[in-house]
Amino acid sequence: MITPRANENPVVLAYPSELAAKLADAGAGIDGWKLLAAEDLVQALSRVQARDLDAVVIGADADEVASTDLPTVVRKIGRSRYIPVVVVGGGLNESQRCELFDGGTDDVVAANVSACELASRLKALLRVKRLHDELIASRAALQESLHREQRLRRHLRQEAAYLKELCATDPLTHVQNVRAFTELLGHEFRVARRYEQKVSMLMLDLDHFKVVNDNHGHPAGDYVLKELAVILKTSVRESDAVGRTGGEEFSILLPKADRRQARQFAERIRKKVRDRKFIVYGQTIHVTISIGSATFPEDAEITEEGMLCFCADQALLAAKETGRDRVVGFNDLDRAERYRIRRKFIAAQPDEHMPAQPPPDQPEQTAPDNMRT
Repeated sequence: MITPRANENPVVLAYPSELAAKLADAGAGIDGWKLLAAEDLVQALSRVQARDLDAVVIGADADEVASTDLPTVVRKIGRSRYIPVVVVGGGLNESQRCELFDGGTDDVVAANVSACELASRLKALLRVKRLHDELIASRAALQESLHREQRLRRHLRQEAAYLKELCATDPLTHVQNVRAFTELLGHEFRVARRYEQKVSMLMLDLDHFKVVNDNHGHPAGDYVLKELAVILKTSVRESDAVGRTGGEEFSILLPKADRRQARQFAERIRKKVRDRKFIVYGQTIHVTISIGSATFPEDAEITEEGMLCFCADQALLAAKETGRDRVVGFNDLDRAERYRIRRKFIAAQPDEHMPAQPPPDQPEQTAPDNMRT
């Protein structure tokens, strides 16, 4: 990053050396200046490259400096981004002076210019250089500040994404927790109802999981749960979602999957779990799962997202009651049972149209005697 020179005293290079002597005649006008002289062009360019200069004064009478691209060369090899270049020449016509300006020269003065005027012209250019350096330094500081802000924003986005994932993930199995899964269920159900699409839900539970914990210990039970989560995550589609909705209970949301697809998928998972050998501390554990499924809108009793979850859970309960290690769809239940389940769900919902009743043990409030009519 380029910063303004800490030393306020300008460093000026003059070529040939007669120009340095002429500037020295300015006396008090250049108090504090450091004048450097060069005997030839090679020495001048070498000092431009080696020193941090504030200005360069070149005599144009020498044949080797007649080239109009010399100011560009000076700035290219110099340490500073911008170095004012003054050409002092005699007998330069208008065309030659214009070529010098077009080549990057900042000022062109006659050879007979006084030392005082030459110093004044250099002072004006040094003021421009100082402002230029301050602008470059401010721009660099602004760029650095923007880069820091961008790094901070990237860090904050990463932290926010991590915290969001942490809040939505079950710590043991690294699938979605109940809250995240419920939110996704609501979203997918609204999408399915709006665009007349199908959505299926599977609820599965490990059979006799308490026996695993009792016989092999809770660490072994945790291992089985984690491995089961891996089986589920590697079996679902990218658009599906897996959540842990209970101790040993998992749920799978299958957007755009009909009843037949949901059953095929459930059977595939059930067989994978049944054939899997869970080896913990050198012991082999065999487990099975029971699965219940429900599909909207093929299961006509389902009219809202909560009912989809409830019907899948009731189908899971039926799978448990009829022998475990099986898949039961809500449509497998007889019509009377499905009607009973629907009525049970509706009865459990709060009636928003009924006024709230006071608790039975709260006495009825009466107005004071002097307020009765």
